Amino acid sequence: MHRTFFMALLCLATSTVFAQDTFYPPKVEISDYTLSRFLTELTLAVGRQDQTFILDHLDPNIVNSFGGDGGIEEFKEYWDFKNNSTRFWEVVEQLLLIGGPKYEEGSDSYTIPYTFTDWPEKFDAFEYYVVMGTNVNIRDKPTTSDSKVIGQLSYQIVKYNAPDWKDQHKNPGWMNVTTTDGQITGYVFDKFLVSPIDYRMGFTKTTKGWVISMLVAGD
Repeated sequence: MHRTFFMALLCLATSTVFAQDTFYPPKVEISDYTLSRFLTELTLAVGRQDQTFILDHLDPNIVNSFGGDGGIEEFKEYWDFKNNSTRFWEVVEQLLLIGGPKYEEGSDSYTIPYTFTDWPEKFDAFEYYVVMGTNVNIRDKPTTSDSKVIGQLSYQIVKYNAPDWKDQHKNPGWMNVTTTDGQITGYVFDKFLVSPIDYRMGFTKTTKGWVISMLVAGD
């Protein structure tokens, strides 16, 4: 009996040590109806690429980068906003799809995505990513045509193994990562990996309603 109990404890300890850290989207219930409605309207506006809606809902002092002066004119220049090929729509759509954190009751500000606001401090934001999706393949080679799937990841936090500078453009579209338990190292397509210091969007509640007050990346 004692041996069985000891083995059970050992198995439990082992599974805990080697457990892969997951970072699932939180269940978000926004009690502020005006914010909930604004996020819905924003999602629809992004879907139809409605420039007028976006410009009408920008904070006059919107923060566009950590080195700029801010403001709407800078925003339009930074994003080349009138150009049909602007990345603005793609970036914001991704942020809305990832989703935000829990809304603090009575707060007049809100920031998305949760991968920025809720990132676990024990993981260096410059070295770790989260696999954004369910059953995402990790492969032994950076290709889909001549590689073996060595595992599947669902919202796991993984460490990015940065290549030497001379090899950084060798496998475009792929990133070499290792799970936090150190058990699996392989390649994941970069569209499934999200950095906690990638773009985030901030909103502020004003007397005229919610506005976009920040859209920045980096640290």
